[in-house]
Amino acid sequence: MSEIQETDKTMRALALCGGIIAIIESILELIGAGLMPYGFDVLSGVLGLLFAVLVIFLAIRPIHYTPVFLGILGIALIVLAVLIGGIVILLATFMGALT
Repeated sequence: MSEIQETDKTMRALALCGGIIAIIESILELIGAGLMPYGFDVLSGVLGLLFAVLVIFLAIRPIHYTPVFLGILGIALIVLAVLIGGIVILLATFMGALT
């Protein structure tokens, strides 16, 4: 298997893990037990869930510019107080950008 395929699989696995972590953090944000002291309460939870589901869909079925979209969604998740999931998704972005 070539090196390009290996980094693509790594990007997809990291994005999937980051999406699952982001879903858990978004649910915590919805119930008011978020990990970060900042955020927009219900808005952070709902948008975080939406963005996390988009990340999971991109991990399952990548498109041509997947690393770019993962980067945008990762930064948006960090702004919405979904910190750990956003950082993992940004790591997946860097892995995908290497190819």
